[in-house]
Amino acid sequence: MKLSDFHRFERITIQCHDNPDADALASGFGLYLYYRDQGKKVRLVYSGQNRIQKANLVLMVNELKIPIQYIAPAFINVNGKEDCFNYPFACETLGEESLKAEEEMLWRKGLWITVDCQYGAGNVTKIPAENVAIIDHHQTEIDGIENSIIRSDLGSCATLVWSLLKEENYPVGDENGLGTALYYGLFTDTNQLAEIFNPLDRDMVEQIPYTNSLITRLRNSNITLNELEVAGVALLRYSFNEEYGFAVIRSQPCDPNILGLISDFLLQVDRISTCVVFNKTGGGYKLSVRSCVPEVNASELAGYLTKEIGSGGGHYEKAGGFINENLYIKKYPGLHMDGYIN
Repeated sequence: MKLSDFHRFERITIQCHDNPDADALASGFGLYLYYRDQGKKVRLVYSGQNRIQKANLVLMVNELKIPIQYIAPAFINVNGKEDCFNYPFACETLGEESLKAEEEMLWRKGLWITVDCQYGAGNVTKIPAENVAIIDHHQTEIDGIENSIIRSDLGSCATLVWSLLKEENYPVGDENGLGTALYYGLFTDTNQLAEIFNPLDRDMVEQIPYTNSLITRLRNSNITLNELEVAGVALLRYSFNEEYGFAVIRSQPCDPNILGLISDFLLQVDRISTCVVFNKTGGGYKLSVRSCVPEVNASELAGYLTKEIGSGGGHYEKAGGFINENLYIKKYPGLHMDGYIN
């Protein structure tokens, strides 16, 4: 599959996963610029319960002018105009009664590309579409979609998008911020380039132009003072299983990406080899899962914890998941979430 295979579509929507991270934003931005420059009517969107709020991501969007648009869960535009989906988040959720009348605004009759995620997976709001494509670098969760490129051997989806753009001879410079975006996507998804194993990831690091001063600002804007307090309180309340070397932490409500920061920090403790950090969110519980031992695949663990009550997946060492509160209560009545995970 090549990006040029979709030139026949005039309308193209690129969807990042819910709670998009830097890699999803960068990858979507690259696809957006490519199809825009092919003369297509294109937009970059995401959905879910949480809007972008993490400090480095807000800075990334604003500084690089990434035209990300938020679609509220009911998929309704209150003004009846397509162009009100502009950052920062002009959409609101209305009742289901209005959904059918306005659903055409989602451009479902064009091409729908999910990037850094897989259409129908649990970490991305599924929006019905006639023509679907997948561009992702996680382990395969969804089968049966013909137009799919899934490269789980790559450190980031940004690397995959970079290679696809090069294949089309599309210039990847930094005049429009694309180089910096793609570099930062790889930077964040590989623990500041410490987890690069594929030569293609290394090729991108060595070849792509980027603005180092902005990367420095982004790297040092990972957390707000309020989130620092949330993370600090959470770390004080850990539970540790000495026999199996795993830790579990319940966090206060926060941006889902902060759960990842807490779990990354936990894994640096010498006696902790596996951890799960979770918090209560809209309609259930968000999980961040980490592992640094070969006996525990983080993606499999996330899937195991959420089986029949949600969804989960990711990479061998890093994964995430969501547990639906109603399904959980029905299956495990009276069992506290901390107790369940432990």
